[in-house]
Amino acid sequence: MLIRNLLCLAVLLLNCNLVFAEWASASKLGFSRPPNIELKDLHGKTIHLHDYKGKVVLVNFWATWCESCKEEFSKLIELQEKYSAKGLVILAVNLAESKPKIQTFLKSHLFPENIFDIALDNNSLTYKEWKARGIPTSYLVNQQGRIQEFWVGTFEADDAKFIQALEKTLQ
Repeated sequence: MLIRNLLCLAVLLLNCNLVFAEWASASKLGFSRPPNIELKDLHGKTIHLHDYKGKVVLVNFWATWCESCKEEFSKLIELQEKYSAKGLVILAVNLAESKPKIQTFLKSHLFPENIFDIALDNNSLTYKEWKARGIPTSYLVNQQGRIQEFWVGTFEADDAKFIQALEKTLQ
């Protein structure tokens, strides 16, 4: 009984933390230029972050077993559809899962496999280099390759502060 109560309290505290989470300045990371990304995508092509220079990139670390990530995935698709013409690119970096597992996830949720680039961080080294501290974690990278802001936890695609930062970065 005590263990169950402690687990419930821990879940409650974690959820409260996410409720008050918000986009934070890149200065809190200790770097403004993100570490390079050099990962394979679902088709075996190598993805480099510098390939997106001149675009605004929303880098999102996620996993198929993460309930918050599943929720957020459809929000990422909405953002891609709404802002791609203005230069937004979504780069979804999956943590240590196999290509078949990711493809099954996409099919079971009726997400197109090519909606945006999905990179495979098989050993989670990129996740660690980016100083991510949970999933989902998202980073807004500007056209010059600098991190503008980051978010730990699920974000709302219609969050006023996020939309303001995104639209300002897209200008």
